Amino acid sequence: MTRRPWPGAAAPAAALLLLIFLAAPFAGAPAAPRKPGESFKRGATLVEFFEFPKTSGDGAAKAYAADAYPHPLQALSLFDFDRLRRAGFDHMRLPLDLGPLMSGDAREQQVILDNLVAVISAINRHGLAVLVTLFPPSLHHELPQDFLDALDGPKFRAYVRTAARVAKVLNAVQSGAVALEPMNEPQTKCRVWLGTDWTEFQDVMIRDLRRAAPELPLVLTGGCWSDIDGVTRLDTPLLRDPRNLVSVHFYRPFLFTHQTTWFTEPYLAGTIGVPYPAAAGSLAETLALTHARFRTVSLPPDADRIAAEQKADGEIQRYFAQDQGSAQIAGWMNKLAAWQAREQVRSDQIVFTEFGAMKQLAGGVEIGRDSRARWLHDTAAAIAGHGWGWTVYVLRDDPFGLYRDEATDRFPDPMLLHALGLDAPADEPKSN
Repeated sequence: MTRRPWPGAAAPAAALLLLIFLAAPFAGAPAAPRKPGESFKRGATLVEFFEFPKTSGDGAAKAYAADAYPHPLQALSLFDFDRLRRAGFDHMRLPLDLGPLMSGDAREQQVILDNLVAVISAINRHGLAVLVTLFPPSLHHELPQDFLDALDGPKFRAYVRTAARVAKVLNAVQSGAVALEPMNEPQTKCRVWLGTDWTEFQDVMIRDLRRAAPELPLVLTGGCWSDIDGVTRLDTPLLRDPRNLVSVHFYRPFLFTHQTTWFTEPYLAGTIGVPYPAAAGSLAETLALTHARFRTVSLPPDADRIAAEQKADGEIQRYFAQDQGSAQIAGWMNKLAAWQAREQVRSDQIVFTEFGAMKQLAGGVEIGRDSRARWLHDTAAAIAGHGWGWTVYVLRDDPFGLYRDEATDRFPDPMLLHALGLDAPADEPKSN
């Protein structure tokens, strides 16, 4: 999924307080050894650390800054990890853009790796596991599949070498549970027939990473942006390795989860007011809100506004005609469950490492919060009902974040936590 840069304002934490935070031990009793998947049942993604590297220059001269991730340890102060654990989270997902590691000098690379381990260890000390997901460089808007040039291609080999270095470092982490997903959303097509499919690249990559990290849990995934349609095409022997997990991304129905997005398709940028389920709203109201938004919304320069609005109308009408809701979500989960049974994959190997729906704003005021809560509830419950784990996208960063106001709130919206089957701590004020 296309990401937007995180503003990354520096946290106002004094150095002494930061050192105390990093040194503080987790007060709970040591956990007994568990299977890899048992550590990744309920989590959230944190984009504030290593997902959005700083850059310099523009156009062809654009490059990663010498200090691409300048303050990752300070970002720890944004979160109360003990309260998150008490709410019911058992892990956090850390995206890492590999660009600075692939292009930086030896000193820069070592600083990034040292900081990565420091952040993981700090989170582990609060009783939370960490899932690290590697993002291919996107400095010049490259897609992940651009690094799949050939099994012996220079881009792929450079990527694998860097991923193996990260794997080796993570394999040595002793502070708690950690896993590695080698490539986020690697391929747009579900299966490549003319050329080398992602599954062949994945087999080679996992083989090399396993040499570097014999015990580290590694995460497999499929094409189609890691969607269920891509994952259910996996039939590799790697699925039988108990050290491996399986990553799934879920954004269905896409019209609901991605309405108002500026980074997908023009028609979605103008779409707003789609309820979940469809029966909770009305076609007329959604069309009225959408038409009003199209009169003012900014679209890409090459977008045809009339065609985009017509497309939005058609998709909205189809959404209501199909009465989209929990039944459709259950159907997608059943498709994955059938694949799981066919491939004999354990339930605790499967983790939905991304699922979420965007916060909707109309005139600066949030709308559709109840619909968002219902979708989060139905999706999380459907995933958990099959014994799979989930990682909501994302914890704090808008527009997918769980906070009412990420600039002022210290904790996620209790309403959304409850929708996910989690608990707001007793000292957290209730939402209206």
